[in-house]
Amino acid sequence: MKLIQHVDPFIGVNEYGNCLCGPYLPHGLVRLSPDTLVPQSTSGYQTKLPLMGFSHTHLNGTGGEGRYGNILVTPFVGLPRLNGDISEREGEQAAVGYYRVVLKPSNVEVELTATARAGVHRYRFPDGAPANLLFDTGAVIQTAGSAPVTSTGGSIGGYVEFTSPNELVGRGDFKGGWGNPFPYSVFFYAKWDATPKQRLVGNHLGLGDGVSVIGPNAKAICHFEPGTEVNLVVGISFVSIAKARASAEGQAIGKSFEAIRHEAEEAWEPLLSSIRIEGGTEEQQKVFNTFLYRLHCMPGDLGIDDEFPFWQSGVRQYNDLLALWDSVRNANSLLSLIDHKLEVGILNCLLDVAEHNGWLPDCWFMGHSAQIQGGSSTDVLFCEAALKGLEGIDYAKALTYMRKNNEVESPDPLLYGRHLKDYRDLGYVSTEVPMGSVSRHLEYAYQDWCIGTLAEKLGQGEAAKQFYASSRKVWNLWRDDLKCFGPKDKQGQWVTPFDPSRHAKFSWFDPYFYEGSSWQWSWNVQHDIAGLVVRYGGAEGFIARLDEFFEKYFRLKETMLNTPYLYLYAGRPDKTAERLRICLKRYRADRDGLPDNEDMGAHSAFYICSMIGLYPAMGQDLYWLTSPMVKRSVMSLSQTGKELVIEAEGGSAEAIYVQRAWLNGQPLERAWVRHEEIVHGGTLRFELGSKPGDWGTKNIPPTPLS
Repeated sequence: MKLIQHVDPFIGVNEYGNCLCGPYLPHGLVRLSPDTLVPQSTSGYQTKLPLMGFSHTHLNGTGGEGRYGNILVTPFVGLPRLNGDISEREGEQAAVGYYRVVLKPSNVEVELTATARAGVHRYRFPDGAPANLLFDTGAVIQTAGSAPVTSTGGSIGGYVEFTSPNELVGRGDFKGGWGNPFPYSVFFYAKWDATPKQRLVGNHLGLGDGVSVIGPNAKAICHFEPGTEVNLVVGISFVSIAKARASAEGQAIGKSFEAIRHEAEEAWEPLLSSIRIEGGTEEQQKVFNTFLYRLHCMPGDLGIDDEFPFWQSGVRQYNDLLALWDSVRNANSLLSLIDHKLEVGILNCLLDVAEHNGWLPDCWFMGHSAQIQGGSSTDVLFCEAALKGLEGIDYAKALTYMRKNNEVESPDPLLYGRHLKDYRDLGYVSTEVPMGSVSRHLEYAYQDWCIGTLAEKLGQGEAAKQFYASSRKVWNLWRDDLKCFGPKDKQGQWVTPFDPSRHAKFSWFDPYFYEGSSWQWSWNVQHDIAGLVVRYGGAEGFIARLDEFFEKYFRLKETMLNTPYLYLYAGRPDKTAERLRICLKRYRADRDGLPDNEDMGAHSAFYICSMIGLYPAMGQDLYWLTSPMVKRSVMSLSQTGKELVIEAEGGSAEAIYVQRAWLNGQPLERAWVRHEEIVHGGTLRFELGSKPGDWGTKNIPPTPLS
């Protein structure tokens, strides 16, 4: 059985997962998917709402206000009009490279597939009523409570033009949405095989004859005879109509729908083969492979001097890095193992952005930086890549821009750099910073450790000492009386009263902790977990605090996904195994199967790595070990071309505790390994039992600053 048959694109499509059910290729520019009635999720789709059409650009698994959902095609029956039918659905199906639905009550059958840069549609209209295709160049996903062109996206311009009875070209201009206020354009070229009976264009002023119309919300309609089958190809470009046409002609026109669907399936099989598992339940197999599929949705690959409209530099560009703040937690680390060339390509893209814009971005799409939610996660990624020996990156240049984050005040810290003044002069981020002051402080300190580590790696000893010292500022906001991190004003006074368990109703606007509370953020001292253990009174106090956290405050949120593994620092791998099995039950093979936004691979990587028992520490060359939940996994290590086999003997619903472990036949007494120990392949074998043993209880994971 092919691995694509274990993928279910409907997993996690509802809130809060916000995942796509439509077809896309690995890191494709086009993500063709159905859009439902407003208010929409950020993916454009919700099961409970009727369908309104099928658009070509989407984000997958994110939160925030709406973006994309551009170049919408809506089939409908009856007289031509500027608003198509709102349809219920029957027989909805989704698979790798394919989507199908029958619209009700019109009985239009819809099938979709895709190439990297073209959407491929097939519409079968029923007999008895005239058929229509509506092309809307002004369509943008509209999220609840948001205003078009400001907080959510909106149309600000564009045009459509029929260039022949079977061809339509155009452009949509848009502005608004999460992250930044900058406008962007999407160009398209559409070609279909059936000759229309009538062609019309229109906009907010109405519908009329003609071949073109200019302005916001420009639309075009093809009117066909009843019973017509229409095969449609829509090429998409961020640069020009000519490139959109070249993509359509080079990738889809002249091929059958079935052939294109087959090519899409074949494109996915090698990526799904990068980690192959045996054992587990049928549901776990389905969730696991679907999450591998999701891991390779974003970012979009724009090629080298090809689909990037802002400059040409001979560097491959990527779009929709939305956001590294999420993917840095684990997804980039997993890519470093199974697709290191992609990780190197992303980092070189970010370095190229810095060369042109002056700063490393933390979030990057449509040629612009977007909201920094903490610090610069790119600093963490360059450090980790260097420690893991990823080649093809100018680390000296990267270090220059990483140091700039610490040494130069940013003119716009919402988009790049840091809120640096207080952190530099006071030694902490004060409450003068209006959003997430304490969580930013925590992230700045860890990023300083990453800067120091890369400096040391490059032989810059004095710089390394400087930034290691700066990373110890993390403890300047530690409240020993509350055993947590807390906010402090510019005069050095603690904010009182202060409740570590509370955050603002809309947590992304919390003044002290971004998207969380102090209870939830206080575990993010990645470079000094040993120091955290000491401050909780040693191993027993640390365990008690973790237990209370999981019982009262834990959420499956990207900033907390590492916390089940922190028990390892107190010598309790048994508790890690127990917590993980509770956590992973929250991921299910259904439309509500994600507990939170997928977040650019963060939840996918959490599930994948926890299932096989090998989990990365972000920014480091360290992996935590736990008892696998599948019998056997085989990981293809792209950096060396070798395979890492992970085996678990004796596992069951009760036998979840590691009794003994071996790496390449040698006993392994610790619940952690270094990258160098596994990157050359081999076998990691676990023996599981129903009661905790002493494995992993003595040789705890190292902490960089200890």
